[in-house]
Amino acid sequence: MKPWSQRHALAPSDGSLARAVFLLLLAVYLATFNGLPAGPDGEVSFQTTSALYRTGSLAIGGTPEAEGLIAFAESQPPGGFSVRRGVGEGEPRYYGWFGVAHPIVDLPLYALGHLTARLGSVTQTLHEADERYGVGRSEYFEHLFVGLRNPLLAAWTGLLIVLIARRLGVARSATFAAGLGYGLATFALAQARGWFGDVQGAFALCAAFYLLLVLRERFTRKNAALFGGALALAFLTRVALLPAVLVFDLALVWLARELRHPRFAPEEGTTMKRVFLAAAAPQVIGLALFLLANQLRFGNPLDSGYDIAIAGGLFGGDPLRAALAFLVSPSKGLVWMAPGLLLLGFGVRRALREGEESLVWIVFAVTGSVVLPILFFVGWHGAWSYGPRYLLPALPLLWSLAALGFQRSDVDPRLRPLAWAALAMGLLTQLPGAFVDTTTYHELAVAAAEERFEVPEEGTDADRAARRFEALQWDWGFGAPWVHWRILRHRVAMAGAPGPAAERMPAAELFRWPTQSALEPAQARERGFQHMAWVDLRKRLDGVVWPGMGLIALLILFGIVESVRGLDP
Repeated sequence: MKPWSQRHALAPSDGSLARAVFLLLLAVYLATFNGLPAGPDGEVSFQTTSALYRTGSLAIGGTPEAEGLIAFAESQPPGGFSVRRGVGEGEPRYYGWFGVAHPIVDLPLYALGHLTARLGSVTQTLHEADERYGVGRSEYFEHLFVGLRNPLLAAWTGLLIVLIARRLGVARSATFAAGLGYGLATFALAQARGWFGDVQGAFALCAAFYLLLVLRERFTRKNAALFGGALALAFLTRVALLPAVLVFDLALVWLARELRHPRFAPEEGTTMKRVFLAAAAPQVIGLALFLLANQLRFGNPLDSGYDIAIAGGLFGGDPLRAALAFLVSPSKGLVWMAPGLLLLGFGVRRALREGEESLVWIVFAVTGSVVLPILFFVGWHGAWSYGPRYLLPALPLLWSLAALGFQRSDVDPRLRPLAWAALAMGLLTQLPGAFVDTTTYHELAVAAAEERFEVPEEGTDADRAARRFEALQWDWGFGAPWVHWRILRHRVAMAGAPGPAAERMPAAELFRWPTQSALEPAQARERGFQHMAWVDLRKRLDGVVWPGMGLIALLILFGIVESVRGLDP
């Protein structure tokens, strides 16, 4: 990075372009919004927020779902579930082991949901009369509003990618395509509709990267404080992102050394020391909060709750096999889940030609710090998720570099057609993940895997199930995007069929191997389109959906207006 070289200043129309991407992505995410958690991890995250709001404590309890989670956790071996018994006298207290940033970010959304619940008492009552997995339900609107965290943060990440691309000199049309492409043509689409915390980690690292670009133009305490805040959010979201945080801190030091050029002296009244202190303060506060939360929950400031899982063999995978899987495995490979990254090499070459060597090094250093630990995870695949969710925090940075290859240039005039082809392919592999719930796919795939894959008899039932689950990641018949399309095709073909026939699917049709077995989802949520919040609200709770549909229409309208303003030369 040569900070005193020519930079691309943002114009007012760039703000319009960024807002357009945010609004359009948010409209798509809300239209396909999952709403309620699909699995226990999302419910644990919500129950932590609920407990913090209701009791001021991170210890879950006081709702039917929380009591069910605690009972289930007690029946599992240590390290086998995301709820852990904490310390303290009196009644046992149980905590989720997720980052403390989740409930803090969720609190305003929970408060809005709690306020809305007072206006929709009938809907709330009908929800509480229902059960799932044999456990009562509660706090419908609170669940619904807290579930908006990932759609909002994912759309905001798309906004940041637009601003990053414009600061790197990418043309407006290519920037617009890159911003929408990130949100719609990569596995970010599926993650934005779910509850996993990787979306928040991706937003935090993308914000830090953008603010690093801002700092090389305006090396001020305000920008440094925002930069430090983004890094604190990343660390408090997922402790595994600490290496990436350290890489960014080193990048700030590197940038400061480059900025000693006399043309880039800090603003009047500001010294390098004050800027560094501004960047460090939020991170120190975040670290103190992390240590305090660990002490209060588990009696050890360095115990975030994951140590019992680590001791249980979390790091015991084959890194070479995992690396190959992340590239080309039928269910998790980036070739299918983010094909736009095929232009990364062209983007890097253009960045090097424009003197951005240090920027390239930073992106790959952060990516390596995110990816390398995951390669040693036994569960590198991210379990029941659409795409390699553990890679999501690195995706926005890599995508920003790939965006440099999204336009026709003197480097290679064929890049634009290649970019459009990659984005079209990405859209085709992501759409089925929206129309068919990934929980449905995984439930059916796990059931079929018991017959399809023979595994050694040694070990526990859980060990054998884990080996079968990894085997299905490599089988082309079980490739997630294509099986999702087959499930959708079956449902469309059987539309209007009486009884459960539309949901009873031949395993041979879905997974492409000779068998007479037939499979169907066990839970009502996994049938048809009932995983979508608006369908669930209308069919199960007899609620009104026009306010949500009206909001989506307004987002699209304003998104189109901002697109025209941003793309107008």
